[in-house]
Amino acid sequence: MNKIRYQAIEIENYPQGQRTDFWRGLYQDATSCPVRVPFIVARGARNGPVLGVTAAVHGNELNGLRIIQHLLEEVELSRLSGSLVCVPVVNVPSYNAGTRLFPDGLDLNHVFPGKSEGKPAEQYARAFSETLLPCLDYLVDLHTASDGRVNTMYVRVDMKVEVARQMAVDFNPQIILHGRSGDGTLRSAARRHDIPAVTVEAGNPSVIQGRMVFEGETGIRNIMMGLGMLEGKPSITREPVMCDSSRWLRTTSGGLLETRFKLLERVSRRQVLAVTRDPFGKILKEYRAPADGVVIGMAANPAAASGTRYCHLGSVGGVE
Repeated sequence: MNKIRYQAIEIENYPQGQRTDFWRGLYQDATSCPVRVPFIVARGARNGPVLGVTAAVHGNELNGLRIIQHLLEEVELSRLSGSLVCVPVVNVPSYNAGTRLFPDGLDLNHVFPGKSEGKPAEQYARAFSETLLPCLDYLVDLHTASDGRVNTMYVRVDMKVEVARQMAVDFNPQIILHGRSGDGTLRSAARRHDIPAVTVEAGNPSVIQGRMVFEGETGIRNIMMGLGMLEGKPSITREPVMCDSSRWLRTTSGGLLETRFKLLERVSRRQVLAVTRDPFGKILKEYRAPADGVVIGMAANPAAASGTRYCHLGSVGGVE
């Protein structure tokens, strides 16, 4: 079979006022057969910007898939100004395997925009980037927590990029976390194309959570209103906690982990956050908060080896 060629999506090739579902081969497996990725172009009846919405860059992150499905069920194309380009499953090989990582062991969200002659994950990322990104004006990338952890509904964004900042605010999550996207993420690849982008962390892996799906779909509709793609004003139902940075706290000894905090809880410096116990029930170590902050995410698996992440602690504060 000849080498698969990838070509950027051209919105003008799709009819206005209609939704088009299609598969695009972006990669070849070991049998030389194409691995096909699902794309959806929902073009509004009116002209306007192009918003990309992606999910399942990690194969076990499923809430985003359902968010996209609900979004497309609710948006009336006759009232849409612009287009949605949605990819409900970016990482098809990992989705089929039910795993976070690409089959070669790499994290797909660490290798964007990829390399045309690189490792398998890098070639896949390159094909995907060159197919999707050139047609976009904005991007929302949907994720969840990784294995063994749980998340609040929060948005990662570079608050110094004004349009992206407003997208994050309009989404109206529980927490907004400032940070320039790290190299290798899909958001960083979008930045190279001057595409304002946000990363949404919506709940937990390997499950569909109705509340997260509802809030995710509502948040994207809010973004679309803010961008002028839909009529109306964003529905703001809460004041997000603004964090200028965050860090994961790790255990320094193994044991059975007992956490003493909740998601979204405001914690104080020196507050006891967790203890570890040996198999006989003896407390081995007590863990205290190194600073004031808010809990963004936390460990869900109590079996904790030394070095296990147990609390994603956000530093509360605005970005100047």
